[in-house]
Amino acid sequence: MTPPAFRGGPGFGARPAPELAAAFAAMFADVRTPALVVDEAAVELNLRLMTKLARSPERWRAHVKTAKARWAMERLIAHGVTRFKASTTAELATLLSLDVADVLLAYPAVGPTQWRAAELASAHPGAAVSVLADSVAGIRTWRPGPVGAFIDVDTGMGRTGVPVDDHAAAFAVADELARRGIPLRGLHGYDGHLADLPTPERERAAADGLAAMTDLAEALQAAGHVSGELVVGGSHTFREILATPTPWSDRVTVGAGTVVYNDARSLARFGDIGFTAAAAVLTRVVSRPAAGRVTVDAGLTSIQVDAGRPHAESAGLVAVSAAQEHLVLSCAPGAEPEIGELVTLVPRHVDTAVSQFGEMHVIGPDGRVRVEPVTARHHESATVR
Repeated sequence: MTPPAFRGGPGFGARPAPELAAAFAAMFADVRTPALVVDEAAVELNLRLMTKLARSPERWRAHVKTAKARWAMERLIAHGVTRFKASTTAELATLLSLDVADVLLAYPAVGPTQWRAAELASAHPGAAVSVLADSVAGIRTWRPGPVGAFIDVDTGMGRTGVPVDDHAAAFAVADELARRGIPLRGLHGYDGHLADLPTPERERAAADGLAAMTDLAEALQAAGHVSGELVVGGSHTFREILATPTPWSDRVTVGAGTVVYNDARSLARFGDIGFTAAAAVLTRVVSRPAAGRVTVDAGLTSIQVDAGRPHAESAGLVAVSAAQEHLVLSCAPGAEPEIGELVTLVPRHVDTAVSQFGEMHVIGPDGRVRVEPVTARHHESATVR
């Protein structure tokens, strides 16, 4: 069985007792580092908890930009998830190959991106494939095909979307979709800008964003458009969204994705309710340059700094500085890991860490390690027929 220090409890990133460290080291003795390691039992725990919190898998439109691997998407399906979000056409293609019923490509679909989505939808007529739209100009780059649309709504992040209070702009998008015979399947909003707010402020902002989204949905419906589903609440606000009462509750879904594996940032936010780190970057100590300092072989090509510093965590070790292939860690003098010792690093942002690897080493329920491809790691070919 998997050493318990790496299964729940302290999770990945802990320094276990010597006998457990030896068992873990034996499991990965032949694995070149840095490597991506995933504990399948921890994934199962996270999926069970998320579906329980959502009260129904139907309320979770799971974002697979985190899961990335086909086997992980299969586990989501096994837990009853039927609605999905994807960020790339590669993720969309993987989901459709699994015969899922409903996928939203949650990315502004302009030109060839929409063409590819339409091509994939044509090849999988049993699935409801949708893309995002936030402008008439964007829709005019589209090609015909069996693809629906969600209006992308900006609730304050300022990245993409029709401003949530600009009903006229939303009506223009809805009218253009109707003119072209493209089904409007709902509204989509992403509130990643709320992630690092203090809890009371985040709760208020998430509730306000949901209220503004429902106001827009009601206005669209009054104007003769079918508003459909409201996709709101990312990984850092799904609890607030689910706890906010609204007459539209039966249409509200949350788009969390990080919860599949979790990371240092998400666990600091809601690790107290049972989520655990299911993924880590496995690295080895390659140098001990000074007392209280070690260098490992997992630099910026393994773990990104897009979510801030420290960009990775490990019990008893603190990230000091990162280069392309090296990471310097500090610790208490005399507590330095030995040269060659394995260290597990929990990324601050697991999504971009997973994207750095072409394969993952999955610890199965029986304690055996298998290698799985990170199926949807890259965008597809740039050429669309």
